[in-house]
Amino acid sequence: MPAQMLSDAVLARMPCGGMNTCPDQQVGCGDSFAKSVSELRTQSRWRFRLNSFWGVCAWLVLGMPAIAETHDLGAQATHLISGTQITQTLPVRPPVMTGSDIRFYRAATGDALSQVRVSQIVQDNQGFMWFGTQYGLNRYDGYKVKVFLHDSADPKSLSGVYITALFKDKSGSIWVGCNQFLDKYDPFTETFSHYQIQSSQARHEQLTIKHISQDSDGAFWLATTNGLFTLNPVSGLVKTYRHDPNNPSSLSSNDVKSSGEDREGNFWAVTREGLDKFDRKTGKVLLHVPQYEPRESFFYEDRYGVFWLIHALGTGLSIFNQKTNTLTPVHLRKSSSSPTALSGFVAILEDHDGVLWLGSQGGGLFRFDRDHGRFIQYRNESGNPNSLAENSVVSLYEDKEQNIWLGMGTREPNLFSTTKTPFESLPLLPATAEYGRDTFVGAVLKDASGDLWIGQRILRRLRRQASESTTYITTNFDTINHVISMVEDRNGSIWVGTFGDGLSRVDKRTGHVTTYRHDAADQSSLSSNIVTFLLIDHSGALWASTWDGLDRFDREVDRFTVYRPGSDIVPLFLGITEDSRGMLWVGTDANGVQRFDPATSRFSEYMNDPANHTSVSDSRVNSVFVDHLGTMWLATQNGVNKFDPGSGAAEAYYERDGLSGNVVSCIREDGQGKLWMSTNKGISSFDQQSRMFRNYFTADGLPGPDLTGWAACYKSPDGEMYFGGFSGGVAFHPELITETAWAPPVVFTDVRVLGHDITVGPGSPLRQVITQSDQLVLNHNQTMLSLEFAALSYLNPSSTRYRYKLGGLDSDWNQTGSNQRAVTYTSLPTGSFTFRVQATTGHGVWSQPGATLTILIRPAWWNSWWFRSIYASFLSLLVSLIYLYRVHQLRLQYSLRLEERVGERVRIARELHDTLLQGFHGLMLRFQVAMNLISEDSKAHSVLEDALDRADILLNESRDRIRDLRHETGPETPLVEALAEGSRELQKDSSIVLAAVATGVPRKLNSIIRDELYLIGREAIINAFRHSQGSRIEVEVEFNPSAVVLRVRDDGQGISKDTLRAGGSVGHWGLSGMRERAEKMGARLRLWNRFGAGTEVEVKVPGTIAYLNWRGTSIGHWLGAVANVRRRRFRRNN
Repeated sequence: MPAQMLSDAVLARMPCGGMNTCPDQQVGCGDSFAKSVSELRTQSRWRFRLNSFWGVCAWLVLGMPAIAETHDLGAQATHLISGTQITQTLPVRPPVMTGSDIRFYRAATGDALSQVRVSQIVQDNQGFMWFGTQYGLNRYDGYKVKVFLHDSADPKSLSGVYITALFKDKSGSIWVGCNQFLDKYDPFTETFSHYQIQSSQARHEQLTIKHISQDSDGAFWLATTNGLFTLNPVSGLVKTYRHDPNNPSSLSSNDVKSSGEDREGNFWAVTREGLDKFDRKTGKVLLHVPQYEPRESFFYEDRYGVFWLIHALGTGLSIFNQKTNTLTPVHLRKSSSSPTALSGFVAILEDHDGVLWLGSQGGGLFRFDRDHGRFIQYRNESGNPNSLAENSVVSLYEDKEQNIWLGMGTREPNLFSTTKTPFESLPLLPATAEYGRDTFVGAVLKDASGDLWIGQRILRRLRRQASESTTYITTNFDTINHVISMVEDRNGSIWVGTFGDGLSRVDKRTGHVTTYRHDAADQSSLSSNIVTFLLIDHSGALWASTWDGLDRFDREVDRFTVYRPGSDIVPLFLGITEDSRGMLWVGTDANGVQRFDPATSRFSEYMNDPANHTSVSDSRVNSVFVDHLGTMWLATQNGVNKFDPGSGAAEAYYERDGLSGNVVSCIREDGQGKLWMSTNKGISSFDQQSRMFRNYFTADGLPGPDLTGWAACYKSPDGEMYFGGFSGGVAFHPELITETAWAPPVVFTDVRVLGHDITVGPGSPLRQVITQSDQLVLNHNQTMLSLEFAALSYLNPSSTRYRYKLGGLDSDWNQTGSNQRAVTYTSLPTGSFTFRVQATTGHGVWSQPGATLTILIRPAWWNSWWFRSIYASFLSLLVSLIYLYRVHQLRLQYSLRLEERVGERVRIARELHDTLLQGFHGLMLRFQVAMNLISEDSKAHSVLEDALDRADILLNESRDRIRDLRHETGPETPLVEALAEGSRELQKDSSIVLAAVATGVPRKLNSIIRDELYLIGREAIINAFRHSQGSRIEVEVEFNPSAVVLRVRDDGQGISKDTLRAGGSVGHWGLSGMRERAEKMGARLRLWNRFGAGTEVEVKVPGTIAYLNWRGTSIGHWLGAVANVRRRRFRRNN
C-alpha cells in the first residue's frame, strides 16, 4: 500500500475506554537477538539490502525461536486457500524505550470542535485541516474551527452525524463516509453531494463506511460493515462484493475494516476474519490470511515493502511476509514480568523520511527505530506541557509542512514537527513536588573548559559525556540559590550573582564556594545582595551591578568599592558593558542608560523623553551591547535601540519593524555581524546592512516564547550562542541556521458587510464562498466591509505576521500580528479595488502573491454611467427643445412684427403717395409754370431750373422709397443686387469701384431681415463712399445653413480709435444706427478696422431667424408647426 494510502487510511468507531498502563523499564532481546540479525544478513533471498534495520525486519518476519520466551503463544493456525499454506509464527518482542526528544503542540481549537475525539484527519489542497469526529466534521485554519453537521432541513448538508471515514482523492476532493451514504464536499459552496451506496432493496440493512481508498485506475473502494463496495466517481455506478458461506472465493466476512493496493498493485481487504487478497477483475479472493486478533485491523505496506497489520485489540501489531506467506505477531513489552504486552494500535503512518509511527489507545505514540530494531514510546508526562496531551492516540496524519498530527481520544489534536531544528533546549531541573516544573533560566555560561553552567533556582554545572552527546553529567550547587548572573574571570573562577543571596565565587577545580554578602556596617562590602549583572573589564577587574550601586571588586584586599550617582535615589542597576574608551554603560530599571567614567567616578544619564522622539525608547534598559564596529545597542523594555553616545540620540526598532517582541532582554553578535537578541516572543536576528529582522519561535525549536528575564545570554569562543529566560534555555550555532524560502498560503476565512456575515445565495455579493472567491461585488450602500484572513501554518500560528494593502486607498503595506487578522473599511467609495494580504512565519519571507480579492463597489443607479448618459442626453434634449422653442417664438414674433410693419408701411406709402407726393408734384408744376414765365436768359430762370431738376431727383427717390414700402422691389430682388443697384447713383460722382458678390446657396430671406440687412449694408456703403477715401469697396453676402452674413469692406483710411470709442462722429448716426438695427433683429455686428488700411463691417444673422423657410431637426419641424398654429390663431383673433 503506497505511502499516500496511509495518510488517508484512518480509523473510525474505536472504543473510547480500555487504556493500557505500561511499566517504565526497558528490556532487550540480548545476544540471541544480535546473533539472529547477523545470521539473517547473509540470506540472499531477500529483495532488499540488509542493514541493521532490514535484519530486524527479517528477524520479525521469520521468527526467532532461539529467543522465544516460555509462555503460551496460542495455537499456530494454518489455512489452505488456492493451494497456498499460511503459517503464523511465534511472536517476537522488540525492545521499547521512552522518548523525550519531541516537543508536542496543542491545536488551538479551544472548545470550538464539534466533538473532541478526532478519529480522522486530512488536509485539503488549500491547506485547511479537516477533523472527523463522532459528531460532525470540522475545518480548522489554525485559529478558528468551522463545523459541518447533518441538518434534516438542508438536503445539501452532511448525510449523517457520525463521521466514520475521511479521504482526499487524487484530484484533491474531500470524501466523507457516514452511515448509508458517501458524501463529496463542494468547496465552492460548502455543501455536500450524496452517493447512495446500497441498493434501494438493501437500504434497511445497517451499513457503516469504515475506510475509503482509491486504486491506480481511479476507482473508489469502500470498506463497510456490510461488504466491500466499489464506486465509479464519474458514472456513480456502485458494485458490491459480499461474503458467501457457500463460496470459498468470496470475502471472508462482510465486516470489512480497510482495503487498498500494495506496492505491486495487488488489492487487499482486511475483514473481521482476516486478510483477503482480492482479484478486482473476477471479484474472487485469491488468498486468505487468518489473524490472531482480527476484530479491528488495518494494514499498511511501507516504502521498504514491509507489510504491517495493526490491531485495535490483542497483540496490536503483526507483519505479513508475502513471499513466505507467514504472519508474525509483534508484542511490545517493557518488562518480562509484565502480564500483558503493550497492545492495541489504531493508527499507523509513514512520514516523508520513511519513519514509521504508531498510535495506541493507551500507550501513546510509538516510533519505530529501524537502525536499532526498537520502538521509542512517547507518553504524557505530568507537569510537562510539551509532552503528549494524553496517552490515547487514535489517528495520525502528516501535513504539507511535514508536521505530524495526532487525533486524541479525549483532548484536542496534538502535532509536532519532524523537521530537524538547529536549536537545542538546555536541560532543566526535573520537576519536584515542592517547586513543580521550573523552566526559568536566570543565567547561562560556557566556561573555558567547555562545561555549561546554568543558573536556575540553584546553580548547575553540566559536562557532556561525549563531544557530540546531549547527555550531561550534572553537578548541582545547592548552596547558591536564585542565580541571575554569571561570569568567568581570567583565573578560571566562576562568579555567580543571585537574587537576594549575594555574590559567590566557585573554584572549578575544587568546587569550593566563597560567598560575599552585603553588610550594612561595612561600607566596603557588597552594596546589595541582588546582583543583576557581572562584567570583567579590559584590565581584568570584576564589576557587579546591584540594586544599590555599581561595585568594583578589589582582589588584593578582597573588598568592594561602591559607586553611586549623586542623586538621593540610587537606580536599580542592570546590564553592563564596556566601550572602546573604557567607559562603562549600565542599564537601569527606570533611569535609562547610565555612562560611568571610572577615571572621574562620574555618571551621565540618558532617559526616555516623551517630547523627544530621538531619545531612548524606554527608561528601563535591560542590557547594553557594543558590536565589532563600536556601535552601541540598548535592549529596552520597549524595543531595541541603536544608540549614539555622542549625541544621545537613539534609533528604535519595534515589532512593527519586524522585531519578534518589544521586550528585549539581551543582545549578542555572530561572526557575520548579525545581532541576535532574546525577546518576550522568541529570538530575533538583525542584519544591519539590510535592516531586516529574522524571527524564531517555538515552532522553530525554541523551548518557549519568552526568553526574557535577567539578560541571560552568552556567546562561546566557538560561536555557539546561549539564551535563557522564563521559558527555559536554548543553545545554537547561528551559522547552522539556514533561511527558508517557504511562506504559508493565505486564505480569506470570513467577510462581513455592514457588520453582518454574508453567505452564498440569491442576491448575495458572493458567487462562491469567500475561501474560494477572488471577487466581491457590493452595492453603493454596502461601503462598510470587514475581511478576515488566515495563514495555513499550524505549528505556531500565533507567531505568524501579516501585511495587507487595499490598492487604490492604501499607499503602503499595513503590518499586523496574528491577534488582528481582520481589517475593516468603513467608507469605501465607488470603484474597483484590489485587496492583498500576505503572511510570514518570521523568517522574512512573505507569501507570494498571497491572497487577492477584487472589490467592486457599484455606484447608485443615479450615479451609474448609463443613468448619467441618459441624464446628459435628456438635458441636452431639453436644452435643445428650449432653444428651438425660443427660436420659433422669435420667428413667430418676427412674423407678426413683419405683418404689422408691412401693413403699416403700405398705409404710410399710400398716405405719402396720396398726400405728400401728390402735393409735392403739384408744387413742382407751379414752379415749372413760374419758370416758364421767366426769360431763359434770366439768372433766376437758371436757378429755378436747377432747383426743379433736383426736386425731380428727390421726387424719384421718394417714389422709390414708397415703392420699397409697398414691396414693389422686395422679395423678388436678391439682396446683393439690391445693394449694387442702390449704389449706382453714388458711383456716378466717385472713382471708387464697387464689387458685389453672393456666396453659398442663396435662400429666401424674411422681408424684415432682408430690409434691415439692406439698410445696414447701404449705410455701410454710403459711409465708405463718403469717408473712406479708398479705391475699392467689396460687398459680400454669404449664405450658409446656420446663418446669413453680410460683409462690406473697403481699402480706405479706416476709422480713428477716438471715433470708434465714441460710437461715431458728432452729428453722424451711421454706426450707432447699424448697431441698433442689428440688435433689434437678433444679429451680431462686428467691425474690423486698421487705421490707414481699411474697414470691414460684418453682420451675422442666425438662419433660424433670417431664412424664410428654415428647416432644422424633426423637433424644429414640430415647433415650427406649433408656431404656425399660434400665428393662424393670432390672425383669426385680429
